[in-house]
Amino acid sequence: MMQKEKLKQAGRIIEEQNIDIWLTLVRETTMNNDPVLPFISKVEFTALTGIMVIKGGRTVVLAGSNDAEGIKQTRLYDEVITYSGNFKNALREFLDERKVLRLAVNYSIEDVASDGLSHGLFLMLQDIVISISDDVEIVSAAPIIAKLRGNKSLAEKKLIVEAIHTAEQIFQDARDFIREGVTEQQIHQFFTDRMKHYEVQSSWQASQCPGVMLGPQSVPGHNAPTEITACKGDVMDIDFGVLKDGYCSDLQRTYYILEDNEECACEEVQRAFDTLKEAVRRAVEFMGPGVTGEEADAEARNYVVSQGYPSWNYALGHQVGRMAHDGGMILAPKSNRYNSSLVEQPMEAGMVFTLEPGIATSRGYVGIEEMVYITETGAEFLSTPQQEIYLLR
Repeated sequence: MMQKEKLKQAGRIIEEQNIDIWLTLVRETTMNNDPVLPFISKVEFTALTGIMVIKGGRTVVLAGSNDAEGIKQTRLYDEVITYSGNFKNALREFLDERKVLRLAVNYSIEDVASDGLSHGLFLMLQDIVISISDDVEIVSAAPIIAKLRGNKSLAEKKLIVEAIHTAEQIFQDARDFIREGVTEQQIHQFFTDRMKHYEVQSSWQASQCPGVMLGPQSVPGHNAPTEITACKGDVMDIDFGVLKDGYCSDLQRTYYILEDNEECACEEVQRAFDTLKEAVRRAVEFMGPGVTGEEADAEARNYVVSQGYPSWNYALGHQVGRMAHDGGMILAPKSNRYNSSLVEQPMEAGMVFTLEPGIATSRGYVGIEEMVYITETGAEFLSTPQQEIYLLR
């Protein structure tokens, strides 16, 4: 069971970080869910609930009377304590009895994947802690959650690879469909139909997945497909991933519609593609435990710039897991856009990243996006790297 595995992992993490209790505080989760809940719970909650991992690895849930039995039935936790009156009093008593000094809670200033606690619940928790002791320190659980999400188990890695393989198959299927005269909207619909065929969902907002960037008039980025029509000599970048069995893929592939007299892509497009391919190769060779996101980004970015191209205006890559953008550290330059604490973090074994540099050409946007896994000694591709432009007639 995935959640049982992740709860054990959480116990090890809080020991490393000298946390007495990691508390995930939630309520009415169908209305206001927390990004970390799929890792530590199998059910929704209808009342104020505290899921706690205690130093030493014991797991305890403080639950309302209507939720407690359903939580017990999951067999995830060592103990489920039912409160029938005031949650504040029940939590205060629990924390006071255990003489908690460092309490990690589900909020973060920087990482959206760790920031599920509402402001109202934070204020309530402050009142509880103040009433216990001035010595209790409330800290962000972001370092715990980042490791929990980022350091994939072998079972999680397997599910991600399966999502990658399905997306890669749909990219291949599209080679028989895309041709002169089809529109971005028709290409988008083809991918949507293939997802239904393979019984998977889109990794992000369905109206923008895939993102189809066709020819020089198309706007790169996350947007809906348009009526732009494929013409001979156009290059096309498709940004696409699928959600399968709770885990995502996120890839980009480059297609080119040959002119009548062409047997390969034009020189401008081919050179851009080859530059991006080499930048990704260099980054993967460079990456591994201890390398920061800023350093990995620079390895690819500096190469692209050295070949006479401008620097792209987004991160080299991000983590992927239960979501396409899975929070935690990112591969990016230090800037106002990207918080320094997220780009200065070192990689750890088990993390999964995208690498997605891009170059604008007169024929359209050329992009590559691969997925890589951090091993104990370096990094390896999870996706099958695109070695050649997909040529179409």
